[in-house]
Amino acid sequence: MASDPTRILMRQMMGAVAQYDKSQIVLKLRAARMRKRDAEGRCEGRKPFGRDEAENMAIERMRALRADGLAFDRIAERLNAEGIATRTGKRWHGVVVNRILQKANRPQLRKINR
Repeated sequence: MASDPTRILMRQMMGAVAQYDKSQIVLKLRAARMRKRDAEGRCEGRKPFGRDEAENMAIERMRALRADGLAFDRIAERLNAEGIATRTGKRWHGVVVNRILQKANRPQLRKINR
């Protein structure tokens, strides 16, 4: 019977234990993320473009083409024509080139004392 006081007590106790267990897991995961963030500077989300050698070469090519006065759409066309691959293997677009160059030109900021 669902209204039996003993069943209600057991259900509430199991719920309290489950809530405590979830809170402990959340604390452990938060501590692990903070340790990794302190060690590497980043731990969540997609890694920024330019973390490996091929991506760095693509960024340098973008910078060189931009220095030649090409617009972002033209840079994307040139990268596609030269066979320089995106991270996902799809075609380059001017908007993406613009975002990558904006982020690549920003100074790297690291938060200290969280």
